[in-house]
Amino acid sequence: MNSGSQQKLQRQIQAGEERGFACLYEHHGRDVLGILLRLTNGNRTEAEDLTQETFLAAFRGRQSFSGRVPLRAWLVGIAARRWRDSRRRLQPKTTTLIEEPVVEVAPETETTITNRTVLASALAELSEDHQTAVLLVLAQGLTYREAAEILKIPIGTLKWRVSEAAKRLRTLLSEEED
Repeated sequence: MNSGSQQKLQRQIQAGEERGFACLYEHHGRDVLGILLRLTNGNRTEAEDLTQETFLAAFRGRQSFSGRVPLRAWLVGIAARRWRDSRRRLQPKTTTLIEEPVVEVAPETETTITNRTVLASALAELSEDHQTAVLLVLAQGLTYREAAEILKIPIGTLKWRVSEAAKRLRTLLSEEED
């Protein structure tokens, strides 16, 4: 999306135009859902609920969007705060078992699934703050500045969290290999 389109979309959003929000969701809905899926450890129902809450909060807070950060970063920040708030409201963690049909998987896909499972387990071992930092910077590709603004923390703190999380992940993943 070029800067002219971005500005037009920003005006539509701030004016509360339905078309602007439809376009916003079309362009950024998958990114928001993707990060929320990672933050919720793959819980699709929770991620979809949080995605809906994110876009509702964006609509309600549309006047506060100043354009200092890209729309995507603004939405990811809202999503991260919604996820963090949902963690505070949680009762003790429970896991819902979902029966999935048995599917024959090619050998390279089995490896990919195993790698994703191992990585998800390692990410779950990190603190909430470290998970969020890693997912915003490494998984979503935000700059340190954008991620720090989203999390409302100093950039140095964010860099430290990402560095510490990366060290911890390397340790956890190397233990898994052994």
